[in-house]
Amino acid sequence: MFSLIIRNLQKASTINRFFYLAVFYLVLTNSMSAQTTTARNEMPPSDDKQVLQTILAEVRQLRSAVDKAQVNTSRLQIAVERMRRQQEQVDRLATQLQQIQDETQMLQSSKPEMEEQLKEMEAQLQQAPNEELRLEMQATCKEFKKSLEQQAQRETQLGELQTKITAQLQAERSRLEEMNNQLDSLQREMESQQLAVN
Repeated sequence: MFSLIIRNLQKASTINRFFYLAVFYLVLTNSMSAQTTTARNEMPPSDDKQVLQTILAEVRQLRSAVDKAQVNTSRLQIAVERMRRQQEQVDRLATQLQQIQDETQMLQSSKPEMEEQLKEMEAQLQQAPNEELRLEMQATCKEFKKSLEQQAQRETQLGELQTKITAQLQAERSRLEEMNNQLDSLQREMESQQLAVN
């Protein structure tokens, strides 16, 4: 039976060869576990022994490749999930940075107009026809100046926050790129193993 399987192995295609290897491995295992002294005397010729050893080596190699493929598949799933979470972190920081930049631009664009309005109000204050109107305009100017001061403080806060978020975003993007490189390396490793099996 061994000689028949060996002849089939020699003629079989790559895919069929794996099938014969698996069948042969099962047959050989059962045969070896039931061997007796008489069976040892009936071993195949030396040439067949060499073929058997080669086949066994190929079976072990195939099993090792399958085990490695299973491990790498798990590693790949974990890497993809980590990369997905990292991408979400990068997107969140990018959105936050964009919001800060938009608010800063809005404050900066409105500042000249507010300063011009304050100048007009101060000029009108000098020409107030009576004390009551003058006091009212003074209060309005005071509130306007307070708004400008608060706006300036907010711009300072946004500038500091923008610097902080920009640094965080760069660090997270670098980490994402590193994870992407690791994922590419793992995929190449798996492809190499697949080629070795084929």
